[in-house]
Amino acid sequence: MEGRRSSSSNGDAGDEMESCFYYDDAQVEAMQRRMDAVPPEGDDPYTILRLPAAVRERHRDLYEPKVVSVGPYYHGRAGLAAAQRHKWRLLRDFLSRAAKKQAAAAAGGGGGGGLGACVRAAREVEADARRCYAEGFGMGADEFAEMLVLDGCFLLEFFLRKSEGQLAAPGGAKWAWRHMYHDVLLLENQIPFFVIEKLHGVAFAGEDGAEREALLDIFCGAFAGDLPSSRAIRPHGDKTIHHLLHLHYECNVRNPALDGDKARNVIGEARDANGGASLAIWKQPAVPSPRSGDGAGGKARLTSMIPPASKMEEAGVTFKKKATPRDVFDVTFRYSVLHMPAFVVDEGTMVLLANLVAFEQGGGRAARQLEGGNLVTGFVALVGSLVNSRRDVEVLRRCGIMHCMVADDDAVAYFNHVVQYTTMDYDRHLLACLFRDVREHCHWNR
Repeated sequence: MEGRRSSSSNGDAGDEMESCFYYDDAQVEAMQRRMDAVPPEGDDPYTILRLPAAVRERHRDLYEPKVVSVGPYYHGRAGLAAAQRHKWRLLRDFLSRAAKKQAAAAAGGGGGGGLGACVRAAREVEADARRCYAEGFGMGADEFAEMLVLDGCFLLEFFLRKSEGQLAAPGGAKWAWRHMYHDVLLLENQIPFFVIEKLHGVAFAGEDGAEREALLDIFCGAFAGDLPSSRAIRPHGDKTIHHLLHLHYECNVRNPALDGDKARNVIGEARDANGGASLAIWKQPAVPSPRSGDGAGGKARLTSMIPPASKMEEAGVTFKKKATPRDVFDVTFRYSVLHMPAFVVDEGTMVLLANLVAFEQGGGRAARQLEGGNLVTGFVALVGSLVNSRRDVEVLRRCGIMHCMVADDDAVAYFNHVVQYTTMDYDRHLLACLFRDVREHCHWNR
């Protein structure tokens, strides 16, 4: 009896062990499937990401739409219903525009497509578009395709109206249009640009390549001059564009010197000898500061930054507004004089710069392919270093450099926020040489 009980007891233990091994194997297989489903770093398809909650929630006014949603992240959000209805109106107007174009081109064998053709086109790219988003969303294939048609045609009609001198906002309200314009340039408020291209091609079918050139003309013309003192540079027709914020970046921020002899047309202006609106700072080698410490985090950043404007004045630095800047990033320091272009700090500029910085910082395939480095981040780091108090704002205002359309304290808080959540090598960014020269002049590290 005892032996049988022992055998039975041992048998139970054996069954338990076999059961454990079985469940362990099932768990390992499930984990392996999830691990295999993640693409290798550098190969991920994401181009439209979300900001870390800690960044977004501190300043929702900088990163979340106020009037209109584009894409799935804010689709159906409360408070955006009026603009959602307006998008259906613009969809109808866009299809009417396309129908007129189709009728005019019918004799020549050209023409476009109607709503059905747009829906079919969206369904063709629905799976590819879904893969562009770093975070999932609860939309089925049909609902997602409908959203792509509605939002894509809305964007096309919105910017077509802009090219015609009209404001495609409810009732033509200028304030609503400005909010809508800034909303469609938010990092999280995007649809893939290839969807917009597809819908434009369906509506305005023509010669191969001509549709894309016309499409880029529409958007680049609207983006021209958005950054103070800047010139919009039209990207190549074969350049991969991931979304509207990326196109805006390519039009206003990219480094023209990197394109060499490639044809890049400056909208409304002739190219200069360096192939475009080249920046003096681009030509400065990004060498590390000899006095920067090897520490990480706040200490390393502190030793690599520059004093605020009021302290620099006390150290003998003079601030002068640049008379003919190439663009807003054209900053130089020579003979104790810091030359900067004049720039405006208003609600629109604050939103745009914050999202351009977020785009540079955000990673993903789109940001990794940027050729210009962290130029916007470097510029914001410069202004954030200069402006630490109302007194610093007054120094830059007195020199005609900063025109502050918000409260001085709000401007200080804004730049501190954006700089706080950036990550960059403060010894090797594109303004590192300028930072180094200013620090040495002011004996910042002595």
